[in-house]
Order: sequence, then structure tokens, then C-alpha cells
Amino acid sequence: MSIAVVDDHAMLRQAITLRLNLLGFKVVLEAENGKDFLDKLSQLQAPPAVCLLDINMPVMDGFEAAIALKKQWPDIKILFFSMHNSKAYISKAQQLGADGFLSKDASFDELNEALKGLTNK
Repeated sequence: MSIAVVDDHAMLRQAITLRLNLLGFKVVLEAENGKDFLDKLSQLQAPPAVCLLDINMPVMDGFEAAIALKKQWPDIKILFFSMHNSKAYISKAQQLGADGFLSKDASFDELNEALKGLTNK
């Protein structure tokens, strides 16, 4: 499964990318915010199957990016990934068409399971 990892914390983004690659996923794009993600996405020959998307980022947050993503690339599944896992955030993510929501407190096993679950949707 091809994945885009979008998070403004470079070390976290790189660690997730490394771990996902070790788990057998193919990270095809990394971005530091929503605008960077959308710019890079438009340059790819084939879009990723899933976007692991942080919510709180500078320039363009994950919610804004999700709106644009669903308009231009509706087939890309969105797994929001955030420290903010309140009911309000989860509800907004669902309203924007998210396919999943995972807390950054989650283990890599939970991330792996969430991503595998998206292939069955």
C-alpha cells in the first residue's frame, strides 16, 4: 500500500516513514504541512492509496488539506493522526470524510492495524 505522511515535525515524520517501510508499506510522499502535501501530490504520477495526516500544522492544517484532497483526489483514504483526540476533533474529521482517526499516543502496532483496516474499506 502506498502512503503519504504529512506532519510538521520532521523527526516524527521520518520515524514513521522508516517504520512504515519496515512494515512493508511504501511511503511515496512526505510533507511538512497541507500546502506542501498538495503541491507534491500534484507532481506524482500515481497518488498514494492513503494519507496519514496530522491536524495541527502551520501554513495549511490537516482539516483544510482534507477538504482540498477530497475535492481533487476523492479516492485517497485519509487517516488523521493527531495528539488532539477529543470528540470534537474526531467528529470534524468524520464530517470531512476521514476514513480513520488515530491518536499520536498509539503504538506502531495500532498504526499498522489501522492502515491494514483501510484496505478493507
